Amino acid sequence: MSVARALALNTGVQIAGKFVSTIIGVIVVGLMTRHLGQEGFGMYSTANAFFSFFALFLDFGLNVMVVQMLGERAGDAAYERRVVSAAFTLRVISALILLGIAPVIGLAFPYPWELKLALFAIWGSFFFAVLNQIVIGVQQRHLKMHVVAIGEVSGRLVLLIGILVARSLGWGLVPIVLIVSVGGAVNFLINFFVAQRYASFAWNVDIAFWKTLLRRSWPIGISIIFNLIYFKADTLILSFIRPQAEVGIYGAAYRVLEILITLPFMYAGVLLPIIAKQWAGRDRERFGRLLSHSYNAMLILAAPLVAGTLLLATRGMILVAGPDFAVSGGVLQILILAVGMIFFGTVSSHAIVALDAQRSMLPIYIAVAVVTLAGYILFIPTYGMWAAAWLTVFSEFCIALGSTAMVIKKSGARWSPAAGLKAVAAAVVMAFVIRPLQDLPLVIPVLAGAATYTLLVLASGAVSKETIRDILSIRKPPPTLENPLG
Repeated sequence: MSVARALALNTGVQIAGKFVSTIIGVIVVGLMTRHLGQEGFGMYSTANAFFSFFALFLDFGLNVMVVQMLGERAGDAAYERRVVSAAFTLRVISALILLGIAPVIGLAFPYPWELKLALFAIWGSFFFAVLNQIVIGVQQRHLKMHVVAIGEVSGRLVLLIGILVARSLGWGLVPIVLIVSVGGAVNFLINFFVAQRYASFAWNVDIAFWKTLLRRSWPIGISIIFNLIYFKADTLILSFIRPQAEVGIYGAAYRVLEILITLPFMYAGVLLPIIAKQWAGRDRERFGRLLSHSYNAMLILAAPLVAGTLLLATRGMILVAGPDFAVSGGVLQILILAVGMIFFGTVSSHAIVALDAQRSMLPIYIAVAVVTLAGYILFIPTYGMWAAAWLTVFSEFCIALGSTAMVIKKSGARWSPAAGLKAVAAAVVMAFVIRPLQDLPLVIPVLAGAATYTLLVLASGAVSKETIRDILSIRKPPPTLENPLG
């Protein structure tokens, strides 16, 4: 099986699963916004942002580094058992400590008591999510992303049923947040029990390996901390200065951003062990070719999302979250520009790890974090969520530009942008097609835009016939544990 087909099949499975889970997630968000209102959803968004700080400190680059290490020595079963068991044990211990103190610290903040109780209720959601990251890394290594898709969809279904029950019984914020934690537990347990068939999660206090893992991951960890400053500090600063209702409006739009950017991170998660193996094996030509194809793939996916959302954001937010969140549409029109940057930059940030160039990126991460945080402090008190949104775009643009330049400098790879530029042109044409239709029932411009874009991308050759044949070919055997790339 070719690399293109292995990547496409696993990403395709993830896209299918993500499509279903996203639909469920959108329904859940709509039910929550209508039930909790602007202020209640604002408190939910604040609780998520607060815990995200602790969860990202907890990460410290371990997730990405585990995937890279598994890719570097693919086929070494004993080494894989050691990596997985030791990393999982370290994650359990650190999660219990760091996430355990988070809601206690939250008691000291000037939040309403309902929000403080919600911090305790949401603990399980983040605990199971951070454990699940290690398990998903194993699934990526074995190209078993259909399991990840099943787990995510199952967790979302449990959440949907729980929210419907909560609405019918008139439950408030805290019970709903508890239901979110139950859904996260279901997602984790499905992944965990299936992954046990081909990986060891036995308790393994391996101090020597932990030192090696942390020595390699700390530059990623430091960069994640600074990424955290510009990615989540906006919501927290909003929660300190502005009303919770404004946090809810911003949080609804930001939730759409978070849903959309899961796709490039899933793709890059599958890509990382492959390009790490190619770079370690000094296959520079294959590394560069796959990197170039990945940049174009991200543009092909992101271009119609950006163009369509710029035209339909307000109507989409009203449909999803209700008329009380119409203003979220204007926020989303800004944040969708950041989504486009993240799609492209995610490939570069994972390639940085494959190149082991994390230390070189630290000055860029630090500079962007400092400037963006200063912007939050200066402008959010006056301009509120609008400043937060534009500063998010600024920070993601800087990171995408800096990481891409660093990858090209370190690897010597070259990006051939023809396919990506064709996709951008197709998205522009798509926008002109749906513009006169934007006041019709939403399904009409969406379907017209999707059909137009698909036809233009295929007609222009942005996706070649050879690539389609490679992806659809079923004559070659599937990847195996010993040879995951075919």
